[in-house]
Amino acid sequence: MKKIILFLGIFALILACSLDTSEIPSLEVGQDFADSDVRVISLDTFTVAVSTMRFDSIVTSGTDRILVGQYVDSFFGEVKATNFMELSPPVYELPSDAELDSVGLVLGYDGYFYNDTIIQSTLNVHLLTDDLRDEDGFFYNTSEISFDSVPLATYTYLPEPKDEDSLFIKLPQDFGLSLFEGIRDNDINNLDELLETFQGISIRPGVMDNSSIIGFSSNGSRSYIRFFYRIPQEFDDEEGSLDFVVQENLSEPKIFNNIQNTLSNSVLDTLIDQEINLPSPRSNNRSFIQAGTGYAARIQFPTIKQLFDIPGQGTILSATLQLKPPPSTYNDNLPIRDSLTILLVNQNNRITEQLFFGGEPVFGVVNEQLKEFDELIYEIPIGVYVDRELNETNLVDDAFIVYPPEFGQSVDRVILEGEESQDFKATLIITYAIYDEDE
Repeated sequence: MKKIILFLGIFALILACSLDTSEIPSLEVGQDFADSDVRVISLDTFTVAVSTMRFDSIVTSGTDRILVGQYVDSFFGEVKATNFMELSPPVYELPSDAELDSVGLVLGYDGYFYNDTIIQSTLNVHLLTDDLRDEDGFFYNTSEISFDSVPLATYTYLPEPKDEDSLFIKLPQDFGLSLFEGIRDNDINNLDELLETFQGISIRPGVMDNSSIIGFSSNGSRSYIRFFYRIPQEFDDEEGSLDFVVQENLSEPKIFNNIQNTLSNSVLDTLIDQEINLPSPRSNNRSFIQAGTGYAARIQFPTIKQLFDIPGQGTILSATLQLKPPPSTYNDNLPIRDSLTILLVNQNNRITEQLFFGGEPVFGVVNEQLKEFDELIYEIPIGVYVDRELNETNLVDDAFIVYPPEFGQSVDRVILEGEESQDFKATLIITYAIYDEDE
């Protein structure tokens, strides 16, 4: 289609509910279009095909968030997050006369939570029995490292991610003593020697927990295993500490979150392969998104080329996709974020690229004006994608997907109304200028 640049100080926007534009009056623009009649119309009857897909796995390694917890979700079943991390000291030095007092795990809240924090949660700390060594440079939400089935420590607490700074889990003295003395006595002098004795830890929720999933910072200044020691003196003993942290100076810090969900008799049970799409008419006219577990909404516009049926030449001024989460699917404990990430996928749901416009990534954002009236609708400026689809010569089954930011280090979910919803259909609104129209 021809591209033209429209410089209109003020123009009339005439709404049309179908591609029959014969009754829409023309807008005279004068010399800007070489004496052509230009009509600006708004079209909103294109089919928006909404479905759900699920990634086989998503990268969660190198995260700056330790994600731990478990809750039962009305759509996604039991959602569970466990963490695996390798910790080591920045230096392998201790005074030769140092004596260990105690050892404990400090976890600093990073402010993230999902679901109800007024219910008690359990943290089980397990020793790893294998190194965090990946095969392709990454760990995924489905990755596992073997660990001792008997917890090193168990801690029950009420999460306070907004009000408290951190929590402290006391670890057994004999665990700390072997590592402490190994470093003090120069039996452990580097990471390789440390890994012969200590491969790291896994932090896991209680088996019966149905509470919340909490985020802790993986930064070495916020979360660490601390060894408290003293150096005997004639009068007052000198006190000190040694911290084991996730080393951030590595190309890929040795930490990842395993995030999975367990379904039971759900419409989502059919999504056993990344190439499978679940159309919203077959899932109660809804599409399902959840970070961490890999669910995303897949969008296509199968009737978009009907735009060519409009007589005359024209150009797209704007194209906006509106998506609405049903109000019953979110609350203060299950919040939804104000933005959505947009990525393009091929027919096999493999990501091909992120969608950009003017050098900046395209995001779906909540319409703030409607939000003031308790109407939450995502709007996605999708003109660059629509233009690409219109100019696609080959018949391809590509699409774009939407999901929340922090897709690999949260469990944020969004439920969207589908294409045949009675409350609010997913809607594509195109503002279109027609010029040089056939008489």
